[in-house]
Amino acid sequence: MSKTSLRRSAARLALAAAAAAAVTVTVAPAGASADPLVTQPGELVVNGGGEDGTTGWTGRNFLPIPYTAGGYPANTLVGPTGALGTFNGGTYALHADTRASEDASQLVDLTPSAASIDTGKVTAKMSAHVGGFGTQNDRGGVTYQFLGTDGNILATQVLPAPMARERGNVSGSVFREATVAVPVGTRSVNVVAQFIVDFGSNEAVVDNVSLTLDAAPSQLQVTHTSDAAGPIQDGQVVNYTVTLTNSGGQPVTVDRALALAGVLDDADLVSGPTSSDGALVVSGAGDLFGINGTLAPGQTVTVVYSVVAKPYAEQGDHNLVSVLADPANLPAGVPGSCAGAGDCLEVATADTAAVPLVNPAVAGVAAAVVLAGGGAFMFTRRRKATTA
Repeated sequence: MSKTSLRRSAARLALAAAAAAAVTVTVAPAGASADPLVTQPGELVVNGGGEDGTTGWTGRNFLPIPYTAGGYPANTLVGPTGALGTFNGGTYALHADTRASEDASQLVDLTPSAASIDTGKVTAKMSAHVGGFGTQNDRGGVTYQFLGTDGNILATQVLPAPMARERGNVSGSVFREATVAVPVGTRSVNVVAQFIVDFGSNEAVVDNVSLTLDAAPSQLQVTHTSDAAGPIQDGQVVNYTVTLTNSGGQPVTVDRALALAGVLDDADLVSGPTSSDGALVVSGAGDLFGINGTLAPGQTVTVVYSVVAKPYAEQGDHNLVSVLADPANLPAGVPGSCAGAGDCLEVATADTAAVPLVNPAVAGVAAAVVLAGGGAFMFTRRRKATTA
């Protein structure tokens, strides 16, 4: 077998190993593991302390009561050992003016956050001050019901109503809190303040009822691939696909540049780049394009383009180098190779030197994952084939 044939065989083996190769860049923000949900940030319970009367709540005999009223708990923080201090309860507490157990409720709409919730990466934080009077077991509590589209209960979280012994048999309120994963499919939360009577008039109170949502940060995964799996001949079409996926729990902003100067000196653009969804818009012309927009949690959008190799005599450096990167990190001029780029894949042709130009860091694997905001390079080498 001639040396040329040996080189061809080595190149073909390298190509077979790298045929399905791709550059994958994952960009995840550093810092907190969860952030307030951007689609519904802040407090979701309306008038959780009764400072605005009955606004936001529906309930029979429901009437907020001032802490200065005699015979009812003050804004005293208590526990099993008794009084622990005071808490900021404003002027009023939620209360039911009756001699029977009652409740008041409000429905919190979560449909604006459906996309995030359905990733399974959203958590709900719930809290309230709940209490009663003296040695009596009149007591307040709060229940949160997570409801699906048709109103079915997917999960329930209770902030328990404290018995007198949990208050040290003194008047005041216990602070309760809980954090749970929001069930996939949740579209609303029914928040129920409960006022339970032990005997006599109802002296149960509830204050500072709260519901907030957090979610895993946005995380953008970008994969850049081509279907070039062998020697590129004159007139051969090469199809490229850029896949952008938001695998986090928050919307993510996309701002990427697609530079084709290293491709179009050796090939002609025959289609694209085009986006599969209006969430991402492709703009630009010539050899430089922008990919911009916002991906919802869990959303995937592809950008595709195709080129056809020019006749060998009309090519530039015979290397097809496609660069996908942050606009600030684009290489200057026309990149001739992937030299120095750890996330660069090279597909050699039959006339390559005996040592294939496949990046050893990626040969034989399907993808290279780079954490942080590096660019992605796709390099296809083309040289005129010779006979043995």
